[in-house]
Amino acid sequence: MNGFNLLIYAISFLSLETIDVEGYLGINWGRLATQRMIPSMVVDLLMQNKINYVKVYSASDNVLEAFSATDMGLEVTMPNVYTQKLKNQADVIDWVVQIIVTHPNVHFMYVCIGTQPLSIRFSNQTYPEAIQVLDWTQRALNLMNKSEIKATMSHFTDVLIPVKKPSEGAFRADLESNMTRSCQILQSYNAPIGLDVFPLLSVNDLFNGDTEFAFFENNSTSIFKDGDKTYSNVFEVMYDMFDVALEKVGCPNMTIIVDAIGWPTDGIKDGNIPNAQRFHQGLAKFVASKKGTPRRPGPIDVYIHNLSDENKINKSTGSFRRHWGIYKFDGQPKFNFDLQGLGRDVKLVPAVGITHMPKRWCIVNGDVGNDIDNTTREKFLDACNSIVDCTAMEAGASCSNLTETQKLSYVFNMGFQTAAQNVYNKSCYYNGYGKIVSDDPSTPSCTFPVEILAAEIPNFNGYARSLARALMPSSISLMIVVVQTLFM
Repeated sequence: MNGFNLLIYAISFLSLETIDVEGYLGINWGRLATQRMIPSMVVDLLMQNKINYVKVYSASDNVLEAFSATDMGLEVTMPNVYTQKLKNQADVIDWVVQIIVTHPNVHFMYVCIGTQPLSIRFSNQTYPEAIQVLDWTQRALNLMNKSEIKATMSHFTDVLIPVKKPSEGAFRADLESNMTRSCQILQSYNAPIGLDVFPLLSVNDLFNGDTEFAFFENNSTSIFKDGDKTYSNVFEVMYDMFDVALEKVGCPNMTIIVDAIGWPTDGIKDGNIPNAQRFHQGLAKFVASKKGTPRRPGPIDVYIHNLSDENKINKSTGSFRRHWGIYKFDGQPKFNFDLQGLGRDVKLVPAVGITHMPKRWCIVNGDVGNDIDNTTREKFLDACNSIVDCTAMEAGASCSNLTETQKLSYVFNMGFQTAAQNVYNKSCYYNGYGKIVSDDPSTPSCTFPVEILAAEIPNFNGYARSLARALMPSSISLMIVVVQTLFM
């Protein structure tokens, strides 16, 4: 072993700080959206709502800089693809220097390696390479005298075998060796392990779709006893099941943080705003109570998923994935929510400084709308799968009851807004079938949105750029070209 590796190994076992569980309620901030709030606006929103713990999936410079000199505890995510690109310890050290060391005024708490890297529920592949990167990352943090920052890894509940009783919990046979190795690495550094729980999905998978059992305060008939422990909601079941599975692979009493939990407001049966409000109010009260679960009493650190909707998330594994946000894309809260867990009917603080585009919409021109043949109509509707987000029109969603003409108008408007209402490039032309109106075409259940004037626009590689750089050429212009290629 050369001198460099000896140094790495020596430093790896210095200063193994323990994790203090406070029982806080943090939030995830994903940014896969066509247009989005600039980071400084988001940080201000978080501060005004007294949200002190945040997990970010985009660790770009402008995001990290926005958190500089704040007291917020930050968890940054290493994308799954990077767990394949980083081939050795030196590569990981470079990544840690770039993301962590060059931002000394950010209060980093965790580096999450991958997003559910061993799960197949929301991805068509797994990333077992993440386990080695997990070890390398903590060694790199220790080498940089950053051992108080912990490398961690989170898992969705599909890593468990499908049983109902927590006492029968175990990891799937095909994952047992990887789960064993990863939890042992985490244990060796006194780092926590993350669990992602989406109760609405869990009750559909395990409890015959008993939605009531997904709420913390409920009238469910699925409440049951497992030995001497009573389980009154599906979160307690999944958390304790994960704990049992960890114990069975030699990792008992690990600190388990809930790295993602939430309720979608659209795109799935029972995914709506009233249910989301009820769920989140119950979640906040549960976290504030610090009572824990039947098997693991005590405080649990929890991150709500998600701050705002992400209309560029891959919807192939569920349209609801675009509707996790407790905020709309423009920084307006979807519902009242007491983050302190006192059960009060209080309003979340909205984002400040957001500017909407003019109140105008693109709809089907009534004079020629009846002339649209079926082939052309289907061509327009196909845009929902390739260009714009129409998940609100899917079965059971908020816009599923639109007439055929209203559906086309919804598609036209989404394309118009996505293209930043650019009339010079005929973003509401649609072969002559579209027209711009100033009267809101929304229905009582379906909102036809007006976009925000974004100061930051994502490019097609998912990286943030300033507006000035984005305009050379802008993502808006590129999007318009795509829209016009399809519709003109």
